[in-house]
Amino acid sequence: MEVSSPDKVIFPDAELTKRDLVGYYERVAEVMLPHLKGRPLTLQRFPNGIGAKGFMQKNVGKHFPEYIERVSVTHQKRETTYAVVHDAEGLCYLANQGTVTFHIWTTRQPELDRPDHIVFDLDPPKDGFEAARVAAKDVRTILTELSIESVVCATGSSGYHVVFPVRPEHELEEVGHFCRLVAELLARRHPDRLTTQFRKKNRKGRVFIDWLRNRRGQTVACPWSLRPRPHAPFVVPLDWDELDDTAPDDHHLVQVEGRLEHGDPYAELVPLDLSSALADVAGQAEEAELDLEPFDRFRS
Repeated sequence: MEVSSPDKVIFPDAELTKRDLVGYYERVAEVMLPHLKGRPLTLQRFPNGIGAKGFMQKNVGKHFPEYIERVSVTHQKRETTYAVVHDAEGLCYLANQGTVTFHIWTTRQPELDRPDHIVFDLDPPKDGFEAARVAAKDVRTILTELSIESVVCATGSSGYHVVFPVRPEHELEEVGHFCRLVAELLARRHPDRLTTQFRKKNRKGRVFIDWLRNRRGQTVACPWSLRPRPHAPFVVPLDWDELDDTAPDDHHLVQVEGRLEHGDPYAELVPLDLSSALADVAGQAEEAELDLEPFDRFRS
């Protein structure tokens, strides 16, 4: 596609332009689209580069072409019409609009109330990515106990995501409750290191296990998406044996060719029937006598 203002600088520190931005998404489209297809998108746009103020866009632009699908969702009594893409043309068009980061739902068309993707976002205290690395291993341990195979993603920011695909057979509320119980059980196991406290002032230097991404309308940065940080890092799925040697922002746009040769370990995972894990976690929570706040406060 023809790139508008191709020489406009998007990442000043790395001297990367709009042409580089669109070229990156054209290059990763094949591996990124399986994560992205059919999902409502929130676009993090920086039309004048990340050195200027950007914005988050949920509603699709009126000028967007017809090949950008629209999906309207009523959320808290307000209707939002999201952009949805299915091909490289749509992905590159949105990049040409100055989209640096693509934030995705955990559900996709036509099952917008049934997740097919689960994410635990490990948010460390400032400069605490080593603590987030340990927390990622903790999440993997409890998931393995539940016979769930997962992948860890370096987020291109300050922490890690632990993710896995599921069959879209369970409602959002049920899946969200499962994620909450997993997080609460982990916080009970490691109270000195992990917390489910949403407010930063209550975390006391611990890693926040953010299970709240698994709710209606919530988003997470899509694997392979760039992040608006100085050297253009991107979200990259890792093999678990890479975790100890990989900081969250180690992979940059200029290194993408080598990473593409490595492949995407998420693509090797088989979507899981979550039924047995739902029952196992509920049993563990009952045995642990978890005293949970009413789930209602976390509903979308």
